[in-house]
Amino acid sequence: MQSQVIICDQQTVYALGSASLVKKNPLYKQAKIIDDLSELYNKNYMGAENVLVVDSSMFDFSQQHFKESILNLKQRIPIMVVLNTADDKILYQLIDNGISVIVSRDVTREEWLKGLEMAKQDKVYFSTHIADKVFALVNNMDDIQLDDKLNALSLFDKYILIRICEEAPSKLIASELSCSKRTIEGHRTKMMQLFDVKNVAGLVKIACLSKLYENYLSNPGLYEVALCAKTSSL
Repeated sequence: MQSQVIICDQQTVYALGSASLVKKNPLYKQAKIIDDLSELYNKNYMGAENVLVVDSSMFDFSQQHFKESILNLKQRIPIMVVLNTADDKILYQLIDNGISVIVSRDVTREEWLKGLEMAKQDKVYFSTHIADKVFALVNNMDDIQLDDKLNALSLFDKYILIRICEEAPSKLIASELSCSKRTIEGHRTKMMQLFDVKNVAGLVKIACLSKLYENYLSNPGLYEVALCAKTSSL
């Protein structure tokens, strides 16, 4: 049975080129171009008989509700993602959220069409360039997971971590953030557990490896104390 291909891409020229590939292939009856994922629901394009080709820039994994919507979407329509960035973290997030067919923006015609077929069959497929990046990711997984943990920290925690690097005692940090010394110690303990370190020196190492402290030195305004003081989770 012929499938309909839904192309969700804000780069018009690429979307038109993709639609042209579809129209020339007898396995597919037509291609529809949309520029927002919400149109999938509005026009009822859902169904295993269709295939969704979507630009990775349409995904925002910083929002928990978006992660849930992608899982729901994947259960309702086969998906092939076109990776539109060199950021390895985006590739990691795609795989971590169950996207199993990914091709690069400059993929060959043959690989692009093969990706469609693999998506329809619910199989795992990466184009050659993406496969190389995935292999490199495996060797770089610890760094990626460290970044994820660091990004999950509140501004309050990041400020404490920065001040720890500057050898500020808990009592002084508490005064700066208008809270108790016990609150600072509680946040510090939670961070030690999160990063699986045994002492303050371990937290300093994390701040240096993740370049949190380096970024702070180049742009201290990101951690203005009055703003950070409002973000405690305790």
